[in-house]
Amino acid sequence: MMPPLYFPLRWESTGDQWWYACPVDYAAANGHYESTRELLRLDANNLIKFTSLSRIRRLETVWDDNQHLLDVAKCRSQVAKKLYMEQANSLVRAGYGGWLLYTAASAGDLAFVRQLLQKHPLLVFGEGEYGVTDILYAAARSKSSQVFMLLFDYATSPRFDGEHVGEVVPAFRREMINRAIHAAARGGNVQVLRYFFQNDCSPISDYKDVQGSTILHAAASKGQVQVVRELVSYCDTIINATDNQGNSALHIAAYKGQFGVVESLVETSPSTIFLKNNAGEPFDFVL
Repeated sequence: MMPPLYFPLRWESTGDQWWYACPVDYAAANGHYESTRELLRLDANNLIKFTSLSRIRRLETVWDDNQHLLDVAKCRSQVAKKLYMEQANSLVRAGYGGWLLYTAASAGDLAFVRQLLQKHPLLVFGEGEYGVTDILYAAARSKSSQVFMLLFDYATSPRFDGEHVGEVVPAFRREMINRAIHAAARGGNVQVLRYFFQNDCSPISDYKDVQGSTILHAAASKGQVQVVRELVSYCDTIINATDNQGNSALHIAAYKGQFGVVESLVETSPSTIFLKNNAGEPFDFVL
């Protein structure tokens, strides 16, 4: 196992629930394939824990967002690839294909992502609790623009048994672009965002999710200061955009505790501190 400095045993709290990383998480995060495989063999419940999206998201906040632990995603991907190669297609047949692709995308593992997509092209749309937006977000977080654009290509030009299914309707492509841009903003991938801004004529304020949130809201919620600055430089009016509850990006950043984003937004447009949401709350009310 790696030194405690790099893999601290940490308790995390989500509301009233306390939890901790289990042995299979540590084994995979350190790249110990044999230990991971044995733990999965001993207890089938470990596979459920190991592939749970909600658990992975929690672990990402503990390990992947720590600059000292940049190799964790790569180690998990290497273990997942070995499991996939050893078990042939059994993991995909059992419904874990979405987890495999998410794990590969998180690590920016272009070869593994391409291998999965060439054999199972429809995995790009996810499986089980993993959806296409989750997979695109994983790729954005990896900062590998090649992986992101490969996934985006498969999502906007679906294939079946290696063949394109034909021309997709404009509304479908538009939806995929919208999801991709939101994923890139949340994941902090400025390079991908610049690509879309240069190749799509739509105003960036038009990209909204079902909650009415703009990509500025998406970036602010994840503390992506560089993305926030980039978006405001492209379209300064987006800073005043609100979601369906009347929350501005400043409200969201304050609620999520993203004080770097709060500082950047206030510095760019001091008047935003007076914006109120539908409940009549100014941004500092949620602090």
